[in-house]
Amino acid sequence: MQGFIMFMIVLANFILQSTVFQYLGIFGVIPNTTLIIVVCIAILKGKKVGGVVGVLAGLLQDIIFSTTIGPNAFVYFFIGYFVGMIEQKFYKENSFIPFIFTAISTIVYHGLYFVVIYFLGIKIHFPLFLKNVVLIEILYNSILAIPIYKWFSNIFVVPSIRFGRR
Repeated sequence: MQGFIMFMIVLANFILQSTVFQYLGIFGVIPNTTLIIVVCIAILKGKKVGGVVGVLAGLLQDIIFSTTIGPNAFVYFFIGYFVGMIEQKFYKENSFIPFIFTAISTIVYHGLYFVVIYFLGIKIHFPLFLKNVVLIEILYNSILAIPIYKWFSNIFVVPSIRFGRR
């Protein structure tokens, strides 16, 4: 059931990000809610689920929007898998965790995506892009990650309080 819910969240996010969120830009920068979802699910569910959600979300974006299939899928998989590796190492109730990991993941996303796009032969002036887009997106994504993470915690985390003898 949780897999179906995750699929519906990714699908709804894809629809919203390609339509409604285009009008929520700050200085022309829209939030990368797909990245936020991958990071939050990876923190809550671990590296395998984070990687699978990353690949599916990335493939959906690549198939619809990109001329090359794979760059987003690779980058989101990488982020989902490696963020999911910290699942057991941090206290999941801390709201600062998704803020920090979303900020780091935004930097990693743009760095890896730039490398992949560079090897595909597409030229991007990275310093200008970094200054005008990435810095604003880091802050935007990180702030949005906190309520999204709390919402996902309510959906995907089952309380583990037990009463009685073992």
